Amino acid sequence: MERDAIRIALNKMSLAKTGGKVLTPRLGTGGDFDGIFLWDTAFTVMWAKYAIKELPVEQSLDNLYRLQDDDGFICRQYTVDGAPVWPKRHPISFSPPVLTWAELDLYSLTGDKARLCRVYPYLKKHHHFCMNYFCRKDGLFIGDPWGAGMDNLPRWPRGFTGSNDCMILRKEEIHPLVLDWFHEKVNKSPGSMWNEQARYIDMSAQMAFNADCLSKMATLIEAPTDAKLFSREHAAIGDAINEYCWNDKHQFYFDLGNGVQVQRLHIGAYWTLLAGIVPKDRLEGLLSHLTDTNKFARPVPVPSLAHDDPDYRPDGGYWLGSSWPPTTYMVLRGLRAAGAEDLALDMAVKYHRAVQIVFDNTGTFWENLAAETPFPGSPAMRDFCGWSGLGAVAIEREFINKQ
Repeated sequence: MERDAIRIALNKMSLAKTGGKVLTPRLGTGGDFDGIFLWDTAFTVMWAKYAIKELPVEQSLDNLYRLQDDDGFICRQYTVDGAPVWPKRHPISFSPPVLTWAELDLYSLTGDKARLCRVYPYLKKHHHFCMNYFCRKDGLFIGDPWGAGMDNLPRWPRGFTGSNDCMILRKEEIHPLVLDWFHEKVNKSPGSMWNEQARYIDMSAQMAFNADCLSKMATLIEAPTDAKLFSREHAAIGDAINEYCWNDKHQFYFDLGNGVQVQRLHIGAYWTLLAGIVPKDRLEGLLSHLTDTNKFARPVPVPSLAHDDPDYRPDGGYWLGSSWPPTTYMVLRGLRAAGAEDLALDMAVKYHRAVQIVFDNTGTFWENLAAETPFPGSPAMRDFCGWSGLGAVAIEREFINKQ
């Protein structure tokens, strides 16, 4: 399937329009999108790096640095000509900060230390921007369903229909490209009013992970002072997560809402594994949900929402239970980081087999899969290479037939 993923990515690349500060050629996101998305680009790089001679991996990352504001802001989404789609003050613009992870992964393959030295200042500024805008006094981070990338994942308390204590997104701040879409789909959801009150476990753990990645990068480029500072920041965010988000009864990390845990099990909690902040005495309990068929152990790993959640949908329902390439890959990498290699291999084989079955049946790769059976999720975009190359390339290479 690797050649098929590259073939589709090359076609998407040829369709990726450009203008303004945007360099071409650049990796396409997948599906019908023609803009630039931060976390899509990063996760696409994580498999496209194996075809770096054919695909514009480095230039695609460089586009995001070219578009960065002087204060460090990198929007989660840009138009084809490089205009930010969302305002920097609102967490809908706050994409998972995974560019440093992508750069370190790329370095592990190329050994290009000169590139690390060149991109480090951009990544450091971006991290500091996110700290300044989205970290709260408790050491945790606010978020937004669309900014976090898990659009319709129900992470607010059941029965929540909206409130006036949120950060409001004003019409005049939104790029015309998405204004109609926002008012039709986003603004009518409780999620559009669930941000300032919330503390997101995934965004908080991602910031801890990013601090750890920056500490490792600073060490590689011989910036020991920065390495120590980022290491302390990583520990501080981890301490806040372990104090406020862990639940002993459920053996799980939860989001917070107005200081109270929102006890809904979703895949975002597993970013804590990759961040390396799970104490040893909590690891077994956290991992147990991945082998529990009432939670996340479904035929196609790993559903975005626990199977016993009332909002779980067998057909996927987008983030209501679908198996998504980036989050499944995140869990596998987190398991490896935690030393749970056998569980990672078992899940990788099941996921890769499902990707193969769906490809054989449809001739392409999909944005997400249903977790109950090897079938495209409902809804899901086709030709999503894009991040869906993770299942066909990175997971096969890194976990099954290690190369």
